[in-house]
Amino acid sequence: MTDLSSLERLFQTEAPPVVCETEPAFYALWQTQQWNDLPPATAAIVAARQADRLSWVFTAGYQATLRNAFSHLPAGGWAAFAATEDIHDQQAHPGTTLSVERDRVILDGYKSWVAHSKCVDHLIITVNDADGDKRKARGVMVAANIEGVTLTHRQQPAFLADLSQGYAHFDRVELTHEAVFEFEPIRQFGRSEAKFVMLAATSFMLARVASGEPLHDRLLNVAIALLALISESETSRQVYGAVDRLFQSCADAFEHSVDTSIIPEYANDKRLLRMYTKKIQRRAEYAAAETSGSA
Repeated sequence: MTDLSSLERLFQTEAPPVVCETEPAFYALWQTQQWNDLPPATAAIVAARQADRLSWVFTAGYQATLRNAFSHLPAGGWAAFAATEDIHDQQAHPGTTLSVERDRVILDGYKSWVAHSKCVDHLIITVNDADGDKRKARGVMVAANIEGVTLTHRQQPAFLADLSQGYAHFDRVELTHEAVFEFEPIRQFGRSEAKFVMLAATSFMLARVASGEPLHDRLLNVAIALLALISESETSRQVYGAVDRLFQSCADAFEHSVDTSIIPEYANDKRLLRMYTKKIQRRAEYAAAETSGSA
């Protein structure tokens, strides 16, 4: 059953956006508000409602996705899921590997995109199967400040530039065997990130549209549908495609009815609202083809 109490809170409490000009400022707000203690979907909704820019909307959805997929994350701070590797210079930046030495697991290698690289506390690192089987990928949980972990940072990200984005190097990072986990949480992250970020973006827009306006009601319906999709163990792909199309129409209406020029960095970051739609629609088309083929 979908819990709508987090949406009901939008009508019951006043929570205007909080100006956070820097990532550390939004990190401090997150910690003060104890958003990690909320159910993930609720955290996405309430944190994005108070975000003053789209970088923090992404953060709200991203951190909620991580808490939803990786239930064994430590309680405090921010996490980052690092899966991307350097495909252009693998000799200089080889992907991550695990080896076993007695009672320890050793992590080595590089990842080429780490969100919140200047504020991150916990790293979730994927280790690919040597034979290329995606479903045999494993993950490890690593504290960002332990010996052998080096984080560096992009100087000027072109997109969501208020969010620090960097690189990770692991040099003989010693872990316990318990730090290693199998593919299922990784799969859950992949299938739910877009839904949580879209839910956060919907909350962000709801906070800027008057209650009772037709667009407000449409956005509320999108949020309800996204909560239902998040609760599924397997995504209803054609339904998801329809929800995405409604979300896109709401985003278009939002940009025509709200003065987005007063939202910091909106012109640079507005593609966050469209970032996932091609993938969602492609999967909806695959589902439709599979349905017609089996008829």
